[in-house]
Amino acid sequence: MTDKNIPTKGESLIAPVEFTPMEGEVKRPTFTLRPIAIMTGLAFLISLLVLWFLLTAKSVIISIDPATAEVHLEGGITFELADHYLIRPGEYQLIATSEGYLDLKQSFIVSEDDNQLLPLTLEKKPGHLQITTSPAGAEIFVDGQQVGISPMTVTPLSAGNHRLEILAPRYFTHQASVDIEGLDHNQALNVDLDPAWGQIQLSSIPPNAAVTINNEPRGHTPLTTELLTAGEMVSVALKSYKLWNKALQVPAGETLIVPEIILEPSDGVIEATSTPSGATITVDGQYRGTTPITLKVAANEKHQISLFLNGYTTNKHSLLLAPGETEKLTISMKANVGGIRVLASPSDASVWVDGVRRGTAGKTFRLPARPHRIDIKKPGYASETRTVTPQPKLDQVIRVSLLTEQEARWASIPKVITSPGDQTLKLFKPKTKFVMGASRRESGRRANEVLRDVQLTRPFYLATKEVTNSEFKRFQRQHSSRHINGNTLDLPVQPVVNISWQQAAAYCNWLSKKENLKLFYKEEQGKIVGEDIKANGYRLPTEAEWAWAARITDSGAKKYIWGNQFPPTTGNFADISAGKVIGRVVNNYNDSYPGSAPVGSFPSNHKGIFDLGGNVAEWVNDYYGIEFSLSMAADIDPSGPAKGDIRVIRGASWRHSSITELRLSFRDYGIDPRDDVGFRIARYVE
Repeated sequence: MTDKNIPTKGESLIAPVEFTPMEGEVKRPTFTLRPIAIMTGLAFLISLLVLWFLLTAKSVIISIDPATAEVHLEGGITFELADHYLIRPGEYQLIATSEGYLDLKQSFIVSEDDNQLLPLTLEKKPGHLQITTSPAGAEIFVDGQQVGISPMTVTPLSAGNHRLEILAPRYFTHQASVDIEGLDHNQALNVDLDPAWGQIQLSSIPPNAAVTINNEPRGHTPLTTELLTAGEMVSVALKSYKLWNKALQVPAGETLIVPEIILEPSDGVIEATSTPSGATITVDGQYRGTTPITLKVAANEKHQISLFLNGYTTNKHSLLLAPGETEKLTISMKANVGGIRVLASPSDASVWVDGVRRGTAGKTFRLPARPHRIDIKKPGYASETRTVTPQPKLDQVIRVSLLTEQEARWASIPKVITSPGDQTLKLFKPKTKFVMGASRRESGRRANEVLRDVQLTRPFYLATKEVTNSEFKRFQRQHSSRHINGNTLDLPVQPVVNISWQQAAAYCNWLSKKENLKLFYKEEQGKIVGEDIKANGYRLPTEAEWAWAARITDSGAKKYIWGNQFPPTTGNFADISAGKVIGRVVNNYNDSYPGSAPVGSFPSNHKGIFDLGGNVAEWVNDYYGIEFSLSMAADIDPSGPAKGDIRVIRGASWRHSSITELRLSFRDYGIDPRDDVGFRIARYVE
């Protein structure tokens, strides 16, 4: 082994010496960049970037129509290959252009997916359609919208199929579909419109008549002219001849030969007026209207013209007119008059004839012999109207007594009415004083029949019959009038009984509600607690009304319903047929009813009211009391005491047989139901 530090044979030995640094600046070694190294580094860096791009970029296929479009991408690094682009994920802007298309500028996003497709279509630029027509001046419609008059260029017009319509007067409408290329190209279209007419040949006797078609002059006969296939109104006119009119049509391109037209002479014209107007006019016996009127009649013929007006003499004329001649016929009608003398009370009433004031009553008015409306008027009185037809050479007389307005109002008020319960009520207007009660000398008189003077001034309606079971059961369905010893009191036509005064008054209010009348009786919680004397609703008659209706006649007061002598001759009382029901009866009298009878079974009294004295006694409106006349004046429309506990009952019943009970002045009282007490209804007029 040889030591490398020991020199071999032939080599000199180099001995180390001590190093001594030089004084002054010491030079450092320098570093030099070599171009090759730089280029190599850059190439390496670029390779790294390219590798990074290739590893992170996504394949995007941009499919565009048209394929010739130029595409430019903005927003990052992109790399175009044969049929796709390499693009890193992110948002980009695409701009595509192609001749004939609208530029496309669109944003898109590249996702993390490996393969992506972006389909795009460029929109074609509009096209231009140049349209010419024969004839020119046709209206052009594209897709239903008018765009102008030919010749014209429709621009812009979107690419695609469009509906085209071309319209021109007297030509068939042309319809077609046209495909527009677009791409800013110009297209041309020429349309020859098809005529929508044929020819028409016209001739007339006489010739040289003016021809108009739809009011458009075309010339004179003989004539060949155009006529629309749709049809037109053809007129042929010649002075002094009637107008020839006809709607004609002819197929397109053909000729219609109209048979020779023989014109008829024109009518004559009559312009008829009359004084007065409104006269009926006939021509040759045929009705033609009323004056004033314009008539056409056949020329060169004699015609009979007659004018008629009610109350006037017939006017006749004979006329012969040349063709086209006009005759003005002015007629003054001669009146056929008669006299109407009007006599009226009051004598100074005014007389109006057909709405015109002609004077005062007492005069004779000369009027045409036709119907006239005669009105007789005077302030404060109701007018009277008559329709009168005067007779020639004969005077007539009208006599009229005018009623005051109040009298006329009462004359218009119904004399008979029907209630909602089907009861018939008669109107009464008492005017005289009468005496209620009975003299102390009258056999059978009771102490409560005190004499007193009464006057009824307020008109009222009173039912002609008592309320029946069937009528009352419409109000209270479950009510029963029951029976007596096996004899029924509950038949539908028998008077209702076994009802209290309260029930009778409540029934009256029920009727008032049905007729929307103001209630006469005041109710609280289903109970009658008072009355409204001013109300016109249904109610029970007052005692005074009942007594007046039952007793008072023109010759004085009646004692019994049948007259003034006992025993009875008519009416339902306690007779021998009721002997098994009632102990005391009227001997030698048989009305055939042991109990109550159907209402109205016996003759009515002098006022047409039934059963006021017999059948059943009746509730009336008044509280019971004994009232004395403390002055010489009569009580006006009395309605009894202001308050009380019991009510008045008037009239005899099937239970009564004594002279006391059968008298019409007999007064009873009570409040509770009885089997021989019913009621009838009444009401004030207003």
